[in-house]
Amino acid sequence: MSKQVVYITGTSSGFGRDLVHQLADRGHKVIATARSLSKIEDLAKLENVKTQQLDVTDTVDNLKKKVDEAITFFGKIDILVNNAGHGLIGCFEESSELEIKQQFDTNFFGTVNLTQIFLKYFRSTKTQSIISTVTSMGGSVAFPTLGAYVSTKFALEGFYEALDQEVKVSQLPIKVLILAPGAFKTNIVANNKKAERVIDDYQPIKDKMEQFFKSVESDGGSSAIGAKLMADAMLGEGFAKGKEVPLRLPIASDAVNITLDKFKKETEVYEAWRPFASESDAK
Repeated sequence: MSKQVVYITGTSSGFGRDLVHQLADRGHKVIATARSLSKIEDLAKLENVKTQQLDVTDTVDNLKKKVDEAITFFGKIDILVNNAGHGLIGCFEESSELEIKQQFDTNFFGTVNLTQIFLKYFRSTKTQSIISTVTSMGGSVAFPTLGAYVSTKFALEGFYEALDQEVKVSQLPIKVLILAPGAFKTNIVANNKKAERVIDDYQPIKDKMEQFFKSVESDGGSSAIGAKLMADAMLGEGFAKGKEVPLRLPIASDAVNITLDKFKKETEVYEAWRPFASESDAK
């Protein structure tokens, strides 16, 4: 693939930061964004990298101005990587309406608004472009105490699955890509917010999940390796070279195993209950 210009949200830590290094090291040009420029000052010093302050929860008009400005940095943008997001730890009953809305404002609506802006831009360029979003294995499998977070990922994957069909049938030169990582050391657990409401009856499951979060921070995969695989998928390099990259791509073995385990169990249930469902069929 020729050298690309890549626009990445949420580059102050984790996959976003590592993706900047991966892409810049391969000679591609990168526009790295974050809510606070002070957190990505070091990225601005890298060759082939420009930085921009961006809050994905800003108004659509302001987001469009940011995108228009970013296009002037290198004269074009070829790839959008929606990576900005954060988590909320709290059981269903503990999570307030405001806390859930804040999750959706950043993780879902911020991504949707930015994607719509880039769709219009990419259609105008009429050149091969990529729109990718970093979700999670939590976009296919729900985890207790992370209901609000995984709901945003489920919603994103549904929207992107629809978008993929829309651009394909319309024969637009836009590749849609969902990157669904498993458990990696990205500091997302440390950066997660906790629901203010606390209900002691749910302490057993919260204790269990707390142990899971600790295991991720100690034994999770390297975010740098995860970012390498993401870059390979977007650029058609490494294992992805010469292959048609699918819409949804798990990153890490646990993402594959946990998701397949869910699908296997659901397939068994669906088959077992097929006679029940078939009772509604027209005779």
